[in-house]
Amino acid sequence: MPKIKILFIQEKKVKKGAISLSDLIENEVPDTYEFEHVNAKEDIISKVAEFSPQIVFISNSKAYDIFELVQRIKGLDSEIVILAMVFTDFDSEREMMDRLTDLGAYKCYTSQLSVDSLIHDMFVSLNME
Repeated sequence: MPKIKILFIQEKKVKKGAISLSDLIENEVPDTYEFEHVNAKEDIISKVAEFSPQIVFISNSKAYDIFELVQRIKGLDSEIVILAMVFTDFDSEREMMDRLTDLGAYKCYTSQLSVDSLIHDMFVSLNME
C-alpha cells in the first residue's frame, strides 16, 4: 500500500535534532506516512500542488492567514483533509475553530493534542478505520 502523504505547514523550520510531530507519528505507526514540511517563508500553495498530500496539518501562525490558507488549499483540491492546530486566547478559540471547520477544515486541535488521537483522526478522515 502506498504511504499516506502529509504536509505540515508551520511558521518556522523544525530545528535540527528537535523531535517533530512527524517524528512522533512515525514512531507510533512506522512506514505508513510520507512527510513533507513547509514553512511560512516558502511558497506554501506551490508545495501543496507539487506534493499532492492527502492530509495537510496547519499550525496557526501570525506569519500567514490560516483562514486564507484553508480556502486556497481546498480550492486546489477539495478532497485534501485539513487538520489545524489553533493557538489563541481561550475566548476566541471556539470561534476560530468553528470558522475553520466552516471553511473546510476536517478537525481543529488545541495545545492538548495527543499523538494517538491525531493518528486516529487521520485514519478516520481517510475512511481507513
